[in-house]
Amino acid sequence: MTRSRRIRILFALIMAVALILPGTVAYAATGPATPPPVAIKGPRLSPPAIPHSSVLNPYTIYNNLLVPPGLPQASVEANAADGGRTQEKPGRGIRQTSTGIGFGLLLYESPNVCNDFNPGDQWAAKNAVSDVWTDWFAGWAPFAIDNGLYQAKNVTFSMERSVGPGNRYGANEHSAKIASNQPYAAGFGSPLIKVPAGYAGGKVMVSVKYLIWDHDTGGKQGGPDGFDYDWASLGVKPDAYGDSAYYVNGYVRGEWAELTNTVDLGDSEYIMVLLQGQSPGAFNSNIYFDDVKIAFIDANGNGKYLKDCKLEESVK
Repeated sequence: MTRSRRIRILFALIMAVALILPGTVAYAATGPATPPPVAIKGPRLSPPAIPHSSVLNPYTIYNNLLVPPGLPQASVEANAADGGRTQEKPGRGIRQTSTGIGFGLLLYESPNVCNDFNPGDQWAAKNAVSDVWTDWFAGWAPFAIDNGLYQAKNVTFSMERSVGPGNRYGANEHSAKIASNQPYAAGFGSPLIKVPAGYAGGKVMVSVKYLIWDHDTGGKQGGPDGFDYDWASLGVKPDAYGDSAYYVNGYVRGEWAELTNTVDLGDSEYIMVLLQGQSPGAFNSNIYFDDVKIAFIDANGNGKYLKDCKLEESVK
């Protein structure tokens, strides 16, 4: 890969993470996160993300994150939404069933996608810019909370070759994966996305496909299906430079599902999208994202889907 391609990928990362640092939002409807998320920049080799380092004592995790007041409300909702359903077969975290948008590993193709995470040459690790556990795609940059309990160094961000592509496995078929066996709160932040002319004051509708690995703890914790406490979320900042983001959460486990978030636009020239995962426990948490769609809707109800939202300069 050429030097200019490497520079573009690095520049996209710097621009995106600059908008995720103090003054922006993660894991809250309004107001700044405490502490704010940190940019994840690779390569991370000392220590590496895999194997995890400074692993927390299980009692520390339980007492601070798995019981109130430390247990997130979204974890309670995620566990309830699963309804006690166990894995299809022991060890099978992805069900071999059709959901209408996917079948097992395979995510069906759909129209109006502006970021499919597919082109291999737009992943940082493939361009020798980073390592395989600290990867990012085009202008979609990784970030994480780092507060001692949630340790950013133990979260992996990677190009996924199987979950999503399924039987389309190939050099340019991928999804994005966030994972850890320790507590984490992390995500990918989009590049600046310019609001098209005539759509200021309207709405933006963003959707993404996601899959949460159903990691059942086999009755060791939380009943027969374990603690299903990790979840996916989709955030939209109607003003990329502002302090507010608005979220919807996803709790479907073991199969492909979709999140959709519609937000009112103000007068801002740019928006930002956040794809996030969070787990408060030492679970085998793996959350996959694919096929981002962004539609702008004007005051008269007329809509326009973006064709490309991979890089700021490619948005159209």
